[in-house]
Amino acid sequence: MRSTLARVMATVRAWRGSHSMPSYAHRRLDDAERMDRNALGRYAAQLGPIFDGVIQDRRAVCVVGNTLGRKLLSTHSSSLRPVSIDVSDLFPGEFMRGMEGKTHRHYRGALIRGLSALDLEALMPVLRQMIRQRLLTYALASEAPTSAAEAYHNWSDALSEITSGLLIRLVFGVELATPACERLMAAYQSLGPNGVAWTVREPQRLAFARLREELSRVVPETMPLGLMPTLAASGPLDATMLGNLIYMVETGRYDLRGLMRWISKFAAEHPHWLARIAAAPPTEAKACSEAFVLEVLRQEQSERLMRDVLEDFTFEGFFFAKGDLLRICMWEAHKDADTFERPFVFDSDRFLGGQTYGERFSPFGLDHHLCPFSSIAVRLASLFLTVLAEDFELTAAGGNPPVRGPYHWEPAGLSVSLRQKGRPVT
Repeated sequence: MRSTLARVMATVRAWRGSHSMPSYAHRRLDDAERMDRNALGRYAAQLGPIFDGVIQDRRAVCVVGNTLGRKLLSTHSSSLRPVSIDVSDLFPGEFMRGMEGKTHRHYRGALIRGLSALDLEALMPVLRQMIRQRLLTYALASEAPTSAAEAYHNWSDALSEITSGLLIRLVFGVELATPACERLMAAYQSLGPNGVAWTVREPQRLAFARLREELSRVVPETMPLGLMPTLAASGPLDATMLGNLIYMVETGRYDLRGLMRWISKFAAEHPHWLARIAAAPPTEAKACSEAFVLEVLRQEQSERLMRDVLEDFTFEGFFFAKGDLLRICMWEAHKDADTFERPFVFDSDRFLGGQTYGERFSPFGLDHHLCPFSSIAVRLASLFLTVLAEDFELTAAGGNPPVRGPYHWEPAGLSVSLRQKGRPVT
């Protein structure tokens, strides 16, 4: 087995350099985690915050703790490469999360400047209305009896439409409910019908070409409210930036859908928070909804950072070998009882009242690859929650226990019923 040979070779190189190997936790860490969500946290408590095992037939070194993870990333950045999608068949360069050096600084800097210039608040009424209308359509349709499987897929489809629409409007400036928007949504459905396609194949190549062709028809001057038109104001976008925008929407709509799924589960379990948001003045409602979203991120959606080890190095006295997989365990770090009182209890109040967690809470990354859309993601998720709270009554079924999906943990079989406030019960 490749992983066994890799650990033997790493042990030999560590011995030759008089370095220590991390404690060996489990032959297959991914299997152990699927059986026990907190398996890696338990290994860290038993063996220390740095240990190794096997993930996907590769020797994998786990680091638990945001402070420790951030220190490792900063001191050995040149020896690490983010695990990312290979988009070389689609556009020149790399996906931004895999870029390094001057290339990364150039494209990330341009993106940050564009996001800073984007008037998000001016878009909020349009985005709010889109969310409300799609949820209203779902609420009316959900009055008809369906099977549990149909209910699960209907809610998932509704969230996919919401997140795709939000990001297409926000990033590309394309008006919602227009033929151009519908064509983009159809192309994205072909690009990743069941979530992000990690391996680019012919369906992805064809869908990407459709997206690029459709976006070539967008006239930035006629759509000033959007990231792409804002970026284009400084000059034409090159193929690398356009390709990155296309794939940021693709990964973002999947991640945001997952976050909204978790939000709906916790909202159904904590209806007093929905009532609190609905009754509060606008400023307080915004603070409460964002605190709720941050607690959802702490509990579930923020899970791990993955890096390929490009060359041998030592950290905290332990040997990391070229070819290893590095996993920085963020979900486990966010369950640290020394930082978060009652860490496995959902409590949005911990993010209210001026409490700050600094580097101990990092739901969007730990280094220079910190997600540039982090604040926007929280804002959009809190807008979704606010619309739920103000306009709907919500109940949910399923969702327990969580299951490991292709990329994230998910509330298993979660289905949601919505009823518009004030609408008679039929």
